[in-house]
Amino acid sequence: MEIEVKGHSGCSIDIVREGKELFILKGTCDPKYVERLYQQALKQQRAGEQEYQYIRVPQIVDIERQTDTMMMKMEYVYSHNFIDHFEAAGFEQVNYFVKAIHLFLKREIEQSIMTDVPRLMIIEKFEDVKSKINKNVLLCMDEEVKYLLQQSEIRFKVLPEVLEIPVGCCHGDLTFSNILFNGNNYYLIDFLDSFIESPLLDMVKIRQDTRYRWSTLMYEGEFDETRFHIVADTIDHQLDGAFKQYTWYRTFYHTLQLMNFLRILQYAKEKKIVAYLKKTIQSILNYE
Repeated sequence: MEIEVKGHSGCSIDIVREGKELFILKGTCDPKYVERLYQQALKQQRAGEQEYQYIRVPQIVDIERQTDTMMMKMEYVYSHNFIDHFEAAGFEQVNYFVKAIHLFLKREIEQSIMTDVPRLMIIEKFEDVKSKINKNVLLCMDEEVKYLLQQSEIRFKVLPEVLEIPVGCCHGDLTFSNILFNGNNYYLIDFLDSFIESPLLDMVKIRQDTRYRWSTLMYEGEFDETRFHIVADTIDHQLDGAFKQYTWYRTFYHTLQLMNFLRILQYAKEKKIVAYLKKTIQSILNYE
């Protein structure tokens, strides 16, 4: 038996029953996406071999890769999405979630090495992103976008010659949409390679939701926005406070959050998303 599930990545996602067990099949027939999905599967497979306190990773049961097709078979997890979970969660559960994410990131930091990342790497990534934004038909003639790119370029060029940050371990896309909620168990899915494999990038991605509410834009149902904002603000305040113990976080978080939202902007295809991203990028640029 197969049940088709809607996804946002361009991949097909199906739930398959084999005997008494359920599995997720995630695949693509797009040759341009094969390598990305393959690396995603390998990264999640490696993460599944680790033991984390409060955090779990669904097991990758099988990987089938061909020249122009890729399929990964993953353990099915009975769970809620972030909206359903936080609408029912009390502050004790919210605090438990904060502790789980904090300990997960602390483990990543322990498994990483302080590394001098050249400023040139950041600038080259920005140039690549800027090129793609300028090819986006929705953005290329937008004067506000041009101004934001100019201001962003200035921000990146005044970075120190090297950024000393931890490098080595990173989920790559640690947003609410990639966390499955099962009571006080949290399952991480959709690991991705990042242009810098740093826990700092995971701090950026989780605050993409706790601070900037990105995943709520992708949610199509109705929900209590006021309650969600209170919960998100509580999580963000606690995580930001915990992260601030690290000098590299205090020094480089806003710069890499700026890069993060520029990278999202390059793929924007809807006017409401573009408007949200322009407002968010401007708010980050305004931060001193």
